[in-house]
Amino acid sequence: MELSLTPASTSSGKSGKAVRSQARAIIFSVYQYVKGLKDGGILGKNVIVREETAKATSVSLSTVNKVIAEGNKALQETGSPAFITPKKPRGRPPTLECDEFSEAAIRHKISEFYIVKKQLPTLRSLVVALREDEVIDCGRNFLTKRLHKLGFNWKKCQSSRKILVERPEIVNWRLRYLDAMKEFRAQGRYVVYLDETYVNESHHAQNCWQSPEERGALSRIGKGNRLIIVHGGGELGFVSNALLIFKASSRSGDYHTSMNFDNFSKWLKEKFLPNLPSHSVIVLDNAAYHNVQTNRKPSAASLKNDVATWLRNNGIQFDESETKAQLICKVKEADVPKTYRIDKIINEAGHDVLHLPPYHPDLNPIEMVWGDLKGELARTSVGTPLGVKEEHLRRLFDAYTADKWKKVCEHVMNTEIKYMTNDHILDDRVDHMIISLAGSSPDGSSDESDFYSSDDE
Repeated sequence: MELSLTPASTSSGKSGKAVRSQARAIIFSVYQYVKGLKDGGILGKNVIVREETAKATSVSLSTVNKVIAEGNKALQETGSPAFITPKKPRGRPPTLECDEFSEAAIRHKISEFYIVKKQLPTLRSLVVALREDEVIDCGRNFLTKRLHKLGFNWKKCQSSRKILVERPEIVNWRLRYLDAMKEFRAQGRYVVYLDETYVNESHHAQNCWQSPEERGALSRIGKGNRLIIVHGGGELGFVSNALLIFKASSRSGDYHTSMNFDNFSKWLKEKFLPNLPSHSVIVLDNAAYHNVQTNRKPSAASLKNDVATWLRNNGIQFDESETKAQLICKVKEADVPKTYRIDKIINEAGHDVLHLPPYHPDLNPIEMVWGDLKGELARTSVGTPLGVKEEHLRRLFDAYTADKWKKVCEHVMNTEIKYMTNDHILDDRVDHMIISLAGSSPDGSSDESDFYSSDDE
């Protein structure tokens, strides 16, 4: 005798709640029971076992399928069905983003505390100021790590208080760069800024470095196919015939692939340097392929023979009987200036090179040019494929005038003057605060957690 099951009211099974292990075992038992009825001829041939199981247990068919797969697998592996409660999916907290342009704004905010407000910056006051100025909304722990990355440290002064200071080597790098730039400008040398950027296929308005006059935020680079853009320019505009745009996924044997030293130097020699005014000054950032050394110091991972060869080539005396560890110590003590392969190529073409100090995009006008161009691209090519974006980018580069370049270069020159002025004022201001703090009572100072924190807020 065949039976047919009467449809029962079912739940959608889409409540979003996990079906726990005990309930999963019951679902599997119901499935086995219904299947046994059908196999024994008690249920009609038209009865679909899985659907009847879903109706009987008031769960979705997809849940039944998952439970059956889990139960059958356990039967094969252990001889008995076993179930576990699925773990609740926990999304990762959103990553707080702070690009190099926000980092430059943090540096300026610290100077503002010392020079304009004449106040000692604390973590608490910096967090509030950065949030109010819409630079970044972060907690003290995040800011502590970011300050360390930027080269700032908390140093105890003559009182129990800590004072925020920038690492001397970064300050020195910036001052050397500014002094050299001032000298080149006084000589009437033409300064050209070289940089690389990229545009994603889904490029849209969100955030990017941009000129002060450019309203709205621009898009950060997303995932997927992208275009690599390499170019340079100065007050006279972009360097003629030097624009390079290529797809990052390209695999040709030329430099139309991912950018590295070989590809960059090829572009530099063939497209960029031949089109520069004579005796120019080229400004580079700190991309890895800009800083490939010609006389790199060996490390502890180098062969002893290579370490000895380096010492010999640099005129440093050593005894052949010395161990590798002793030779490495001589390498570390050697006062051998760093020289770079890219610098050599540029110098041989009759130009000079300046390397920007790290985390200083505000000293590079081409960063603002990128912002202008990407902003216009985002506004006028939403949803277009990468090939169309490339065509549009080329038109935007052609239309970008020398007047616009001159404007952003003037903005950077004003920033240079501001740095040169503030760096010297800052010395006096910090010394004055150290003296003031030394004469004040620690009992009246701010809570220690204002200065540094192990807990993010």
